[in-house]
Amino acid sequence: MGNNVNLKKKPDYLNIGKYAMGGVGFSMTNVIVMSYLTFFCTDIFGVSSMTVAGLMLVTRIIDAITDPIMGFVADHTRTKHGRYRPYLIYGTPVLGVLIYLLFSAPDLSATMKVVFLYIVYIGYSLAFTVVGIPFTSLVPVLAKDSTERTMVVSWKNVMIQVGRFFMTTFALPIVEIFGGGATGWGRFGAMVGVIITLCFWCVAWGLKRYDTIDLAVDKPKVNMLKEMHLITKNKPLIMLMLAFGTDMIANSALMAANMYYFKYVLNRVDLVPITSLALTITGVIANVLLPALTKKFGKKKLYLCGTVLAIVPLAVLLVKPVVPDSALIFLITAFGLISTIPSCLSWAMLPDCMDNAEYITGIKGNGVVASTFMFFNKFSSALGAFLASFVLGLVGFAANQEQTQLVLTTIVVLRFGLPILGYIASLISMSFYDLTESKMTEIHEALQKRAKEN
Repeated sequence: MGNNVNLKKKPDYLNIGKYAMGGVGFSMTNVIVMSYLTFFCTDIFGVSSMTVAGLMLVTRIIDAITDPIMGFVADHTRTKHGRYRPYLIYGTPVLGVLIYLLFSAPDLSATMKVVFLYIVYIGYSLAFTVVGIPFTSLVPVLAKDSTERTMVVSWKNVMIQVGRFFMTTFALPIVEIFGGGATGWGRFGAMVGVIITLCFWCVAWGLKRYDTIDLAVDKPKVNMLKEMHLITKNKPLIMLMLAFGTDMIANSALMAANMYYFKYVLNRVDLVPITSLALTITGVIANVLLPALTKKFGKKKLYLCGTVLAIVPLAVLLVKPVVPDSALIFLITAFGLISTIPSCLSWAMLPDCMDNAEYITGIKGNGVVASTFMFFNKFSSALGAFLASFVLGLVGFAANQEQTQLVLTTIVVLRFGLPILGYIASLISMSFYDLTESKMTEIHEALQKRAKEN
């Protein structure tokens, strides 16, 4: 038999650190699109917000087909480089090039701009699938027990905050240093492509001794339809996906409307780096505290409490969107500290759902579970961005002009009101999640017993 190395008594901190570096690449890949693509398309590339909304919708339909297939393929890949690592080694450079192209803003006709954007964004989404699903699938390969997995996810999420900090704090200044406008964005996209490639290669390097395949063992027969039971019979996974999905709708709508809020409602784009810095610092603090908080309160209870408290600062700013700078920074900082906890807990709960799938079906399908979760992640992110772009176009938003009161009110609702609705929906879904700490102990013991018998 050939698979993972034996468990150590102490966590493998060095290689956990290498895996965590992937969080920077994962975050930068997400944030550059979620925070800037809509703004870039409307204010730099000259494409309407309705076009961007349609792009998000079409791409997610494609993902509905390709994501589960990628998870299935990854689970049954057998190479000398392992099961999941080859996709990080060879797929990441392609992803980097596509990010550059996405922000390259070539000089094209209006029609060709739309065609170009569709081709490149669909390519980007497919490449992110090829890289992101194996990256997520590697957590249970690296760490076997729930406590260690929380630590792995916590470290990864700290690095996600580092990537987010870089993107939200330095993106606009670096774009200006690189020449501003279309030229600056293109050069910045190229730089991001190089950074994420190096980050995911670091993951592949760190997981070399864990992601192993014994090629001498006969390849088992596979049945994709049968492996769908990993999802359909897994109630905790379904509840987690619904909760995380509505959470992502909230966050992606918030991020898509963020630049518009600062530019058109407050006329204070200079506050974007300051608030981004505050969000990053609180995000790191929340992730550092996450293992201890999880141990004390449990994952589900902590998720529910964090979600409820995250609504409070959003509600304040929804009612009064224009406040003194100090109050704004305080409220956004409080939101960042609190909202990071449920967002990160979702990724810590996912490996538990993978084990539950194996426990129920007897099939080890990390990639299938991860791909389904990733699809919900991308679909929900795109849905939030789609809603923001579509609604802005519907109320008459016009880039680089003074906006009507209706448009300004809509921006505020998208930035603060829609996220509140998403968090409420997330609370409802998570209330049905039933993988407790005691249940996970039972599942791990049963899986270990099966492994010894085989």
